[in-house]
Amino acid sequence: MRKSLAPLLLITTLVPPIGVGKTFKSIQSRPLETCRHMKSRHDLAGYERGGPYSLEHFRLTKGRTDLREFLWKHWHSKTKGIAEVSAGTVDRGTVRVLYLIQPDPQGHWGIDVEMDRPMDPPCAAFHTDSLLRVPIQNPNEDYPSQTIGLWRPGELPPKRLADSDVVDAKLYRVVLVLNNRTIGDAI
Repeated sequence: MRKSLAPLLLITTLVPPIGVGKTFKSIQSRPLETCRHMKSRHDLAGYERGGPYSLEHFRLTKGRTDLREFLWKHWHSKTKGIAEVSAGTVDRGTVRVLYLIQPDPQGHWGIDVEMDRPMDPPCAAFHTDSLLRVPIQNPNEDYPSQTIGLWRPGELPPKRLADSDVVDAKLYRVVLVLNNRTIGDAI
């Protein structure tokens, strides 16, 4: 059972659900230019940089915990940041992902995500308006505790850490959220 679900679970981590692009365009004053920052980062002066982080499927890596910590710290403290990730997939090679923590034109903080992947469309971009942390039940287990979300897609996980909790990144996962719904799987 574990092997038959592996490609599906990884895709849910890296591909936003159907309709996210439409939702994004409706909440922004202007849509993201697809993967603009993958091509050039010249307009990101003043952003703190993280990575490149390396993520492997079904394994906890230092890159995964460092990415969790970077995203949480920057979003929670409202500090502009850009994190670069190389994520290995089961069947699609390596996907490059950029996470941009920044305010939108109205001043609301969120995370813009750009993915460069070896599939059609080759580049995808979406926006999240917040993130939350989910405690990991078994921190010494790579799979499934560290790498797979165990809640239904679109629903917020029932157990969450408070924003004020100070916790090591090995003990929580970061979940991207848009309009009080999860986007993909947790990091």
